[in-house]
Amino acid sequence: MKKILYLLAFVLVLSLPACEGPEGPQGPPGLDGVDGEDGEDGIEVLNLVFEGVVTFSEENDFAIGSQFELGQGDNLLVFLEWAQAEGNSLWRHLPQNVFFDEGAILTYNYQYTTTFFNVFMQGNFDLTQLEPEWTDNQRIRIVLLPGFFVDENARVDLSDFDAVMELIGKDESDIVRIDFD
Repeated sequence: MKKILYLLAFVLVLSLPACEGPEGPQGPPGLDGVDGEDGEDGIEVLNLVFEGVVTFSEENDFAIGSQFELGQGDNLLVFLEWAQAEGNSLWRHLPQNVFFDEGAILTYNYQYTTTFFNVFMQGNFDLTQLEPEWTDNQRIRIVLLPGFFVDENARVDLSDFDAVMELIGKDESDIVRIDFD
């Protein structure tokens, strides 16, 4: 009797349908990881967005700057808080021009290398004549954008601060406050 039960169990196991179906199509290839130096792990990007309040003056040559290490192929974006609307900041990507009467032009701009950046004002007139609203307590945000973000997301509007934040997966709580003094 035991032999019949074993044989029946064996036949039953062989006749049950398998738990697997046919193999589906192959998925898209994954992205290669970023190799680190000397066999170490790849990069780890912790803070990508920095914010500070600056005052442009004759004493600082209407410019602020800082040492800032960037990798080859990385990008730096700078945004200036242009206005407030309904309690929300309106950010503009630099460079930005302001056109005054009689042909006077003020430009907020920035430049960077792999070791430093600076944000500056320039104009076709004496900048010491500007009202404080244009020079004092200017809120800026600096976004370090690793090159692979740009390569993989070529269609993102990098002049749109909110789109950039979404691209890098950051929100207001991730912004690191810095002091430019």
